[in-house]
Amino acid sequence: MEAPKSKPKVKEVNDIPLTKKLLIEVLTDLSERLYHSFRRQVRLVVHGGAVMVLYPSFCHRDSTQDVDYIHRSFVSEYRALGFKDAEERLRRCIAETAARFNLGADWMNDHADVALPMAYDHKGQMYDPIYNASTRQENAVPQTIFNERGLRLVAVPWPWAVALKLVRYAKKDPEDCAAVLRLGFFQRGIPWTLDGMEQWISERCWPMRYSEYQPPQRQQLRERIQDALRRAFPERHLPPQLSSSTPPKRTANSTSSSSSSHRPPQRTASAPRLYYFTR
Repeated sequence: MEAPKSKPKVKEVNDIPLTKKLLIEVLTDLSERLYHSFRRQVRLVVHGGAVMVLYPSFCHRDSTQDVDYIHRSFVSEYRALGFKDAEERLRRCIAETAARFNLGADWMNDHADVALPMAYDHKGQMYDPIYNASTRQENAVPQTIFNERGLRLVAVPWPWAVALKLVRYAKKDPEDCAAVLRLGFFQRGIPWTLDGMEQWISERCWPMRYSEYQPPQRQQLRERIQDALRRAFPERHLPPQLSSSTPPKRTANSTSSSSSSHRPPQRTASAPRLYYFTR
């Protein structure tokens, strides 16, 4: 057990744009601190602007102000591995890196954790559905956006990346959503439509409880999806599939359950094609 250390004092809010070059430098520093503290590689699940900056297929973002990561499940996972003070170690390393680069304390934060949904499995046990989906091998391998000896960052699956941004849909969120849609079209030829995209996030992100949305909420969601589609595919470059008003064929598993357990819909054979994009 390493001797406890106090966190360095840093400014509260980060005001330095984290470009890709700077972000890699900062994360490399954090990686070394984490390796010294944990003596192993630490895996963190991330979402938000940092994913858009670091993911190699994207070029629409020059920088981000912070790195959003899921803290709650990191603590549970590493306590189970024997690191009872995992939270303190991680936060201290983040603060030390902030001090070295004159960043704000929130340059890497878990502020969004309070708004992220939880879910129940078939046994009635509560779990973190976003962390669970992110750390599965079929996602964790292609969605690794930073990988050094002390730190590995895994981006959330694309349906979750879009779903979380559609909730706020401000600042850079519209263009970020559009970038993900373009990625799906050009890498996988996914024929996005308004109905198809709504079905995609409803099935893959069922803990968001879309089935319980009131008409005004659903209308707002559809308007945001439509805006993201327009941004992704302007009229002069609109893929033929998007101009069709015919909704995609729905299966018996397409509608999210409104029961208290909110069990995930059963996957069809084509589900991985929609759920995971590969580089």
